[in-house]
Amino acid sequence: MTLFWKTKTQNNIDMKKTILIVLICLSATVYGQKLTVTPNGLKDANDTEKTFVVINAEGKTAKELYDNAIKYINKNYKSPDDVIKGKAEGEFLRFDTFTSTLFFIKDAFSKTPFSAKYTTELSFKDGKVKYEVIALNMYNAANIPFTFTGGTFDFCIFNKKGDLKRLDTKTEIETYFNGQINTIAEFLQGNSNNDNW
Repeated sequence: MTLFWKTKTQNNIDMKKTILIVLICLSATVYGQKLTVTPNGLKDANDTEKTFVVINAEGKTAKELYDNAIKYINKNYKSPDDVIKGKAEGEFLRFDTFTSTLFFIKDAFSKTPFSAKYTTELSFKDGKVKYEVIALNMYNAANIPFTFTGGTFDFCIFNKKGDLKRLDTKTEIETYFNGQINTIAEFLQGNSNNDNW
């Protein structure tokens, strides 16, 4: 009896994991490309010559996409006017974001959180949006920077030769930014409004 319960519980956990993986894959397929971390920064996972990805939004005009991006900023930021650094209606929107824990670095005794401040630029055309992180600064509480390649005190993802040193950090950064892309894509499509209250 106990063995059956454990098996059933494990099956439920496996099913939840499978559903989560399917949802992540579907959102990536629906909304377009993903970013990957390279020795030279964030790049399009399908074309590492590009520093941006394109979010597909068929049926939406550039003006509608811009308006929905403004709604995203207004809903998700405490001071929307302060984070917007540039805009032209229906053409582009540039804004700053701060996250207190982009990732953690493990050492022998503890985990050190690293914060990030970055600037995103969205460029709008009918049916699509270019998403690009045009500036990214990562650092810990002591204000020691973390870099993609060859950083101070080994705070980097790749060494100076371009060899991957921190796969877990690479994965955490990719997960964060691809999650941001999916969230913004929902707003751009107008699918994020929750009127069930």
